[in-house]
Amino acid sequence: MNKITLDQEAEKLFKGAQLGIKRVIEKAKRDDRELVISRDGKVVKVKARDL
Repeated sequence: MNKITLDQEAEKLFKGAQLGIKRVIEKAKRDDRELVISRDGKVVKVKARDL
């Protein structure tokens, strides 16, 4: 694989991860759930609607 192909694959993976995160947040908002995230290096629970 050359550099261009690796960059393209990395971009696809990044976009896929972003889409997955977006979908998890949207579903959590619909279900009025909390998500566990890292904020300032600390693990915290937040309501999805607050994101």
